[in-house]
Amino acid sequence: MKIQYLVLFLLFAAVLIGCSRPEPSVAVGPTPTLLPIVVNEVYSRGDSLNPDWVELYNPNTASVVIGDYKIYDSGGQSGSRPKKQIPSGTTLAGLGFYVITVDTSDASGFGLSSGGETIWLENAPGIVIDSIAFPALGIDTSYARTIDGGSTWSMLTLPTKGSANATGGPALPVMMNEVYSRGVAGNLDWVEIYNPNSAPVTLTGYRIYDSGGQTGAKPKKVFPSGATIPANGYYVIVVDTADYAGDLSGFGISSGGEQLWFENPAGAILDNVNVSPMDVTQTYARVPNGGTNWQLTSTITRGAVNQ
Repeated sequence: MKIQYLVLFLLFAAVLIGCSRPEPSVAVGPTPTLLPIVVNEVYSRGDSLNPDWVELYNPNTASVVIGDYKIYDSGGQSGSRPKKQIPSGTTLAGLGFYVITVDTSDASGFGLSSGGETIWLENAPGIVIDSIAFPALGIDTSYARTIDGGSTWSMLTLPTKGSANATGGPALPVMMNEVYSRGVAGNLDWVEIYNPNSAPVTLTGYRIYDSGGQTGAKPKKVFPSGATIPANGYYVIVVDTADYAGDLSGFGISSGGEQLWFENPAGAILDNVNVSPMDVTQTYARVPNGGTNWQLTSTITRGAVNQ
């Protein structure tokens, strides 16, 4: 019996000893290192409706607090003006974009030079984490990393404000939108061009013409150098200018109706229309803007929304 008690005692002691052993330690992995926020795209050809802006990109999958980060050009760099600060508490989602309008009326606002300049980005402690020297840009062009967060930069037409850069924005073709063929001195024949894109488009080198330009009997009418059409906006070109300033490309649109063509600088025809005969109080227009339906309308909306 004593032997049985001894065995039980030894078993009980073994259990107690096993229970008192320390748990093995578990190694804790290192905290992932966050990649710095970067300047991802720059647009320097803004106006009062679409001021200059800079897009930031977060290359991390986790969100990053960017409140109190600052962005600035040479004025902020030299101390001649305050640096533009991102509002405290602002968070940038993982793999997300944040657009800063820089050309504002406050003391820290700065317009980006259309001829190109350098801008800097610093984090909340004041450490410069990115800078970029961008070149001169066109009205419909931004300067952007070709892959979001990548090291290669290029010009993009159209800009991709607040979205993935890839190869540029949704460049829908600009088009003829309204035609007036009953012009007189002081109000000559004209064609309205419409831009369906959310960014401006440069019309330099675009051409418009009637049968004379189509057959080569006269030059095609070239849009003026530097002509631009705003985002979702209009540009009106007067075509009946043959007797003015020696412009041999001018053409009067037949009040009895005729065909017009519109092409880009590469010579690709973007649009053509058989203009209907019209009265002096009418135009021939797409209704709605940019749609496929053309019709005579008694509400002349030169440079405005068609009705």
